[in-house]
Amino acid sequence: MPFEMDQERDLTDRGIEMWAREVPELDTSGKAVTGRLLMLGEMVFERMNETTTKFGLKYTTYAIIATLRVSGPPYRLSPKALQATLLITSGGLSNLLARTEKQGLIRRMTDPEDGRGVVVELTEEGLRTATEVMPVQAEAERNLTRMFSEDERQLLIDLLRRMILINSIG
Repeated sequence: MPFEMDQERDLTDRGIEMWAREVPELDTSGKAVTGRLLMLGEMVFERMNETTTKFGLKYTTYAIIATLRVSGPPYRLSPKALQATLLITSGGLSNLLARTEKQGLIRRMTDPEDGRGVVVELTEEGLRTATEVMPVQAEAERNLTRMFSEDERQLLIDLLRRMILINSIG
């Protein structure tokens, strides 16, 4: 039976109905939240990429230069500190830093405070690009939550924070 679009039910609702029909003994109540979080994650990442692509960037590249920008002058962090703020594996970060450096947005250099370490620093071009893209990206993020009142947005923030904190403890 093909699915019909419904204004009150989404893909997760339809999937849960299938699970309930085929395996009614299984408690699938977590799917109502996790299924939607997975869908939203993809939707948000796609929207962020749509926004940054207008500036010739992938969202992950934007995330690096924006993080360096908001770190404050001299706009540099160690790769470890940078990774701690991003959802990227260390191997993924190394490759991403190499590509971002080739674009002329960052440079990797010896840490001036510890000659054994490396720091990642915004170039002038990286600083200009980050400063240009940040307000557009912030508007896209606000637009994604435009349907919520201030109180609803705060409730959602609190609930998601609790879910993240509890699930990140061991």
